[in-house]
Amino acid sequence: MNPLQPLSLEQLSLNRYPVTHDKSLKAWNAADELLLEHIQSLFEQQKLSLSSLNCLIVNDQFGALSISLNEVSPLFWTDSYLSQKAIQRNQQSNLENNIKASPFSPSQQSNQQKFDLVIIRIPKHNSLLKYQLEQIKTHIHRKTIIVAGGMTKEIHNSNIKIFESVLGKTTTSLAKKKARLIFSQFEQSHSDATASQELKYYTLPQYQVTACGLAGVFSRDKLDIGTQVLLEHLPEVNQGERVIDLGCGNGVIGAIIAKSQPLCQLLLSDESQLAVESAKLTFIKNQLSNADFIHTDVLHGVERNSFDHILCNPPFHQQNVQTLDIAINMFKQSAQCLKSIGELRVVANRHLKYLPLLKRYFSQVSSISNNAKFTVWLAKKSKLN
Repeated sequence: MNPLQPLSLEQLSLNRYPVTHDKSLKAWNAADELLLEHIQSLFEQQKLSLSSLNCLIVNDQFGALSISLNEVSPLFWTDSYLSQKAIQRNQQSNLENNIKASPFSPSQQSNQQKFDLVIIRIPKHNSLLKYQLEQIKTHIHRKTIIVAGGMTKEIHNSNIKIFESVLGKTTTSLAKKKARLIFSQFEQSHSDATASQELKYYTLPQYQVTACGLAGVFSRDKLDIGTQVLLEHLPEVNQGERVIDLGCGNGVIGAIIAKSQPLCQLLLSDESQLAVESAKLTFIKNQLSNADFIHTDVLHGVERNSFDHILCNPPFHQQNVQTLDIAINMFKQSAQCLKSIGELRVVANRHLKYLPLLKRYFSQVSSISNNAKFTVWLAKKSKLN
């Protein structure tokens, strides 16, 4: 008799978060399926036992892995607030009162806890993968089974080299449905290296601001060209006004505004915990103190009708999938949080159809800059106040 029966992904009611109306986008893919098949085979081969098994799942985006493997009571670790929300929502929809996977934080867990099984979805950025493996290393033992998965387009030789340098001997599976697995064996010779978080810096001399970026954070190594365009069209911020740097990344936009107008009050928000920590470090580095920071879903929990300016460079990908759902939520919640005379400035690739989306929530929408690649939109007069 099979000692583990993962819940079938097809039988589960799993939804993406933010909720999408695009029926072609599912809350899992072939990489999740391949990982679950492999884990089940390990139980069938008696390489794993349900008895006192400690399991960690890393970068589970919507809960496909955590919920399917609920029987082993896994812990899950993700940098993304959206993923945390998705897992919690899908747990409520599928598990009723059953034991649910719990969040894991390496910085808060006892170093005595060791995992027998670590399952990883390959993240978008290699810097984040390296950081996560270095953190995991203190929570595994010589016999820990480490298996990672991703679509073939997401797995490269650079990923393999990171596993080898941090953990030890690493191999890959054959591709199946355009997905592939990575198997890594923790070697004792790698245990002496201490886990570290590499911090990247770059300076913008024209603004006299230095930006700090932790692993996986957008625009970590240099200023991206979209943000550069937005910086050329910042609002004139007056003393005492309140400003939001929405999707703040390393906080460079907020820091430039805080430097130019130290008597305004800023809020920097991002769904990435590492981004929020990077933004805090950027403010410390530049000796700025007129800001608050929040790790949340867009502006969830932020006071309505209370801000004068919001600045945003919205992502149009969620991991490796293109979607406008995050931008839509950003526009809607910005409209809720702005004062009646407040304004939202958005920079976007020209091909993105943001005009009709902005007009859902604002009465006045205009383009204040156009070049070959980017448009800067100015939205005023919220329809939601």
